[in-house]
Amino acid sequence: MEIKNRLFIIAFNWFFSILIAYKYKEVLLFIIIEPCVLYNSGRPTVTVLYFIFTDVTEIFSLYVQLVIFLCFQGTFFFAANHFFFFVNPALFKAEYFYISLFVGTGASLWIISTLLVSYTIVPLTWNFFLSFRPTVPAQSINLHFEAKLNEYLIFYMQLHYLFVCYLEFFAFSFLLLSYNKMNFCYIKKFRKLYFYAFVFFSTLLTPPDIISQLIVAFILIVLYECLTLLFLFKLSYINLIR
Repeated sequence: MEIKNRLFIIAFNWFFSILIAYKYKEVLLFIIIEPCVLYNSGRPTVTVLYFIFTDVTEIFSLYVQLVIFLCFQGTFFFAANHFFFFVNPALFKAEYFYISLFVGTGASLWIISTLLVSYTIVPLTWNFFLSFRPTVPAQSINLHFEAKLNEYLIFYMQLHYLFVCYLEFFAFSFLLLSYNKMNFCYIKKFRKLYFYAFVFFSTLLTPPDIISQLIVAFILIVLYECLTLLFLFKLSYINLIR
């Protein structure tokens, strides 16, 4: 009965979140676009930023994608919260501490990554790629950029998912390394499998370019080795004190 009630509440939250988000869809779209517009405003080398659409149904489909993108994340954390409170009575104190730490860390990193992507990563990435335009038009070629609204939304969602996945992955890896010595021995034993997982993970989250995939995989491997080395120093320091 409790599972049915919680599933009903989650579905109820999902349904009304979609209705409310669709009602304020213009405001939500402006919130996503605003940081990039503010970053480009007041810069003498950048023209007025505007977006175009080339299909009659493009605006409607864009609003649907935006509503699903936002409601999915809100409902996911709402469902995770319900799951945590559902299993809470059956947990020991140590289990409650680590699970609450995982949930709190995941929610905090999601908020931090959303703010970083919206107000730092997307504007800087946008400005970096636009900087390749010639400042003075040549006689034989004149380049003019017109951004499509749906492509900007896809660009934003890809960066958001990429940044959130990376932060969550490394945070949880560090927490698992700090859990106990058995986790460290397990990760050390299956190091090659983790390397393969990093390559597969970078292939899913990067464009179909071998250079970008190798760069992302190399960064993941280096950070993994740094976390492992950091935990090894921690164990050595604890054993030295003992």
